[in-house]
Amino acid sequence: MRRNLYLSLIFCLLTISSFAQSKINVSSNFPDAKFFLLNDADNSTVSELGVGSIELKLNKDSRNRIAVVKEGYEPVIREFPRTMKWDKDQKVELANRLIDISVEPYDAEIYVDGRVVGTKRINLIVEKDKFLNVEVKKPGFAPQTKVYYNQKDREAPPVKDFFELKDRQVRLEVIPADASVALNGVVTGRGNTDVSVPFGTCVTVTVTKEGFAEVVQVYCNKPATDPVPPLRSRALLEDRLVKMTTSPADANIEVAGKVVGVGKYDLKVPKNGCVEVRVTKDGFLRYIKNYCNQENMQAPEATEFVELAVDEAYTSSISSDMANVRITIPVNKTVDPADAWRILSSIITKRFDVLETVDYNTGYLTSAWQVQNFNGANMIRTRVIVSSGGNSNDLTYVVKIVSQRHERENNTARNISVKDDEDFKDWGRLLKRYDGLIEEIQARLQ
Repeated sequence: MRRNLYLSLIFCLLTISSFAQSKINVSSNFPDAKFFLLNDADNSTVSELGVGSIELKLNKDSRNRIAVVKEGYEPVIREFPRTMKWDKDQKVELANRLIDISVEPYDAEIYVDGRVVGTKRINLIVEKDKFLNVEVKKPGFAPQTKVYYNQKDREAPPVKDFFELKDRQVRLEVIPADASVALNGVVTGRGNTDVSVPFGTCVTVTVTKEGFAEVVQVYCNKPATDPVPPLRSRALLEDRLVKMTTSPADANIEVAGKVVGVGKYDLKVPKNGCVEVRVTKDGFLRYIKNYCNQENMQAPEATEFVELAVDEAYTSSISSDMANVRITIPVNKTVDPADAWRILSSIITKRFDVLETVDYNTGYLTSAWQVQNFNGANMIRTRVIVSSGGNSNDLTYVVKIVSQRHERENNTARNISVKDDEDFKDWGRLLKRYDGLIEEIQARLQ
């Protein structure tokens, strides 16, 4: 009986001692951490208790809730109900980092490790020994990313951070999909590309692919002077490009009657169009070709090497200032007119087999056309025309050697007659067999 009474007394004393604990010492791992007493019902502050460490009086009618706060750290809330036994000294560790992140524009989305967590402003908590990836995005703007570490061997995160999206971004669709994309002259990849346009600058985008004419687009991010870059754009390579080189290297390349290059030229063939190119050089056969960029025709090759064939007509002739020119030849007064006419006729018939018109009385003589073909493509026709020198009392003859050329167009099978005058053009050269004709007549009639 006494023993039971003794045990009951001891139990009561322990219970009274437990409920009699009224104060504890609470400290933080940071000497500048602040302590606040909180409301039991919510986290509203009742009063500030101290800095670094406090002596906390335990109220029997309260949960004795406190918050330990330091800028840049997640606050820690602890409860010390008097109904429980507590060690006299309590340590509260602030370990998780707290970052106040705000963004502009305000409707930009904030992603943490790939998940949308909010817009405008968030409080980011980085747990001890962890890290988080933060990305801020809005269509039409270049995103910004940052990694925040809460690790001993890493730079401590800031208390506050601000993301301002000012650089613009254009989503560029590229067709064909394997075309190369260069930004300000630096190749960045192939196909669809996100083009970042830094604030206050312009970016030149060049899209290229062999066999196509390049497409160049410029995007500017200068709000004071230029419109806002588009959210999306398209670079469609449609015009073809033929890189032409020639042999000889100094051959002229002509388009629409104008020389556009010598030896080399990048030929642009617009979509649904055709371009005729002529390559010419004296002494060589001209090259003529149509390059077409049409659905029902084979696309032109990306490169074209044009080797001109030697013009045999050129090597068989000489340049002459007497071709297609009326040359007046006086007859020596000692030469009888009949003899002069006979001498003239004999000289001409040595080179021209057929005389078409012969009239001694009027002093008029024409030969028939003599024709020679070269390279299976060129036709040279030559004739001589003699007429009287006029009303002078002195006998004179006017001699003209007509030298004309027809150069057949590429891929043209039409037969040309020597009488088709419209197909021939005066040629500033004479076939070698006619060289010296004028000089011989001059010498014989003087």
